[in-house]
Amino acid sequence: MRRLRLTDPRVVWLSVALVLVLVAWGTVVSFSTLLRPSGCQSTRVLRVAAAPSIAAAVQAAAPLARVDCVRVDVLARNSALFTEALAEPALADEPAPHVWLPESTFWLGRARASGVYELPERGTSVASSPVVVAMTEPVALQLDWPRRPVPWSALLGPAPAAGVPVGLPDPATDPVGVAALVGVQAVTARRPDATAAALRRLVPHTVTRVADLYQRLPEAGSGADTLHAFLSTEQALLRHNTRQRGVPLVAAYPGATVPTLDYPYAVLPGTGADEVGVAARLLAALLSPAGQRALAAEGFRAPDGAPPTGTALKPAPPVPMPGEDALVDVLSAWTGVHLSARILGVVDVSGSMAERVPGGDTRLGATMRAAQEGVGLLLDTTDVGVWLFSTALEGDRPYRVLAPTRPLSEQRGQLVGRLGQVRANSGGATALYDTTLAAYQSARRNWAPGRINVVLIATDGKDDNASRISRAQLLAGLRELHDPRRPLPILFIGIGGDIDRGELNEIAKATGGRVFESREPSGIRQIFFSALADLSCQPPSCRQSS
Repeated sequence: MRRLRLTDPRVVWLSVALVLVLVAWGTVVSFSTLLRPSGCQSTRVLRVAAAPSIAAAVQAAAPLARVDCVRVDVLARNSALFTEALAEPALADEPAPHVWLPESTFWLGRARASGVYELPERGTSVASSPVVVAMTEPVALQLDWPRRPVPWSALLGPAPAAGVPVGLPDPATDPVGVAALVGVQAVTARRPDATAAALRRLVPHTVTRVADLYQRLPEAGSGADTLHAFLSTEQALLRHNTRQRGVPLVAAYPGATVPTLDYPYAVLPGTGADEVGVAARLLAALLSPAGQRALAAEGFRAPDGAPPTGTALKPAPPVPMPGEDALVDVLSAWTGVHLSARILGVVDVSGSMAERVPGGDTRLGATMRAAQEGVGLLLDTTDVGVWLFSTALEGDRPYRVLAPTRPLSEQRGQLVGRLGQVRANSGGATALYDTTLAAYQSARRNWAPGRINVVLIATDGKDDNASRISRAQLLAGLRELHDPRRPLPILFIGIGGDIDRGELNEIAKATGGRVFESREPSGIRQIFFSALADLSCQPPSCRQSS
């Protein structure tokens, strides 16, 4: 038999083929190992809801946790909206996160005040950032920078030296705004009479959040809305200076009383033991030297206020946020000058709302047009949500959410469009008691300091549904929820001549509210704004009308 020699071409080709097969097999094994860690039958997910400003840094640090068979999903979530989602879990449209990392302990306090009592009062800080006044260089030069630091009093005090408008993120929706209010109180401490005037100067330039202020810089081309100074985090200012084109910004640092953003890491209630273990590993990764470098690369300081390595910044020891009661007092002063509201509008869409009114429109159609006009006149920072009610609108529930409560700056056009599409529930009755209690419970859970909080109910009739609760049970529930220190009046707008004014008066009185009656829906807009003005003065400094 003829043997194959080592130099035989057939031997060479067989050897090459064998090598290629082995290489290919090895490559498949290698990719399989990369795609599926050894021993993993499935991959678990740790969901982290993080403030948008820190989400990218957390995602960058997540691989440092090195947990097999686990994927860390970092979800950028607005802290104000996430706080509401925690208080209203039934309305959530996505799986619940396991970890929350907002900008400030302020949000943990707001969530606990909304009824999420299992949430820790204070999480573990993974980073910090002072609140500063960001100025364009021309403004800073006008205030003798860089020869000396610019004090907050030069921009926010009783007699600001710069004379330039200063922008503010709304204190009711952004802890930077809360810090600003504390700073204004500090720089006007020797002249308490000047505090309101200093706050009023901020009102025309108040927006929903810090990111909106950066859109008003001169290079953003915002025309009449251009700002050369505004409140910001140091972190956002540093990112602007290192990553954006345009006018560099200079920071004016506050005194020792202004709260710092502390980025608390908190495991959420209901998280399973396995996820708690992974969350602990992720926290350790964020606090490790490598994790802190990832955060510093995004402009964050260490939890103790130490500046990022390689910068000329001075240490800034963190200042805690005031407690809940102190925050309510601080924000009540803002409410008195800003007159922005948080309104939960509840609209009767029962069959009787389809009745015609003079002019050919229906009661509901005229009501919706008045509501659309009112939405067009409210401040951008006003929070508005809308429920519709009748009977069996969502399963056996008598109400449904037309629009969740959000700042008008984010939804004005969309909300006006939705209001125009509302139709009456043909044959539907009026489930007034059940809906009123559910709306008041929701508004109480989401009560916001720094706002005129109102439940506004428009109806053309009285409770004619076989409600699950009686009037006595409704009144008892409202009286239990009523809190004079956190005003939440129900304002009734009675439409037409079929309402039971005595019934509505009794319900409204239990919450410190009022009843307004309009024979014609066209009068609703005037009623609404007069009611808002009447309730704009917050107790105990003035008396609510009754």
